Amino acid sequence: MWLTLIFFVVMIVGIIALNRFRNWYRWKRHDQHKITEDKVLDEWLALINTAASKSDQTLEKLARAIEAQKIPNISISKKEIKLGRDPRPFLVIEHSFLKGYYTYVGALPYGDERLNVVWYLVLDTPEIAATRRSAKHGATNPLAFLGGLSKSGYGRVLNMSILDKLELTNYVSLVHQIVVAEVKSIMDGLHLDFSKVNTTTRGFLNLS
Repeated sequence: MWLTLIFFVVMIVGIIALNRFRNWYRWKRHDQHKITEDKVLDEWLALINTAASKSDQTLEKLARAIEAQKIPNISISKKEIKLGRDPRPFLVIEHSFLKGYYTYVGALPYGDERLNVVWYLVLDTPEIAATRRSAKHGATNPLAFLGGLSKSGYGRVLNMSILDKLELTNYVSLVHQIVVAEVKSIMDGLHLDFSKVNTTTRGFLNLS
């Protein structure tokens, strides 16, 4: 009796562990640092006319401006990040203890004339990727689906401590201010009307 019970417990634990490893492996190979709608917690963008040629210069200026703020606990790198299928150059901001949260900052040419200056705050974990796959394919694996929702999916946002939410809000607010200021600088230099730009973000932080 006890041996049978122990066998089933070990088997269930093994299945869960194998499932989590498989989710991690798939995420690491195909889904990490890919911006998708279900990962995005907050975002902001501005479209600037006649500024497409300023993309590389703008990204460099943004990197220097963010570094100059000496925001604690963050690191900044430049990587090719997928927006859908196509990789684009982004600044990637990672936090030392807010694991799974990334802020991506980009300056992307839009056609020959316009420049999109954007940032996205995402929660990117293997469980979110697994949850999306399960939903897409009819949730054939209930362990993956429940694990994705409860352990490291959006439940992590809802269950953040006050201190963690304050830390997240503070550093993302500073990044937002820097990006908005750079957009204003570009538009002023081109004699464009910055007052028409909506500076409020679209997600749960609701920054302005």
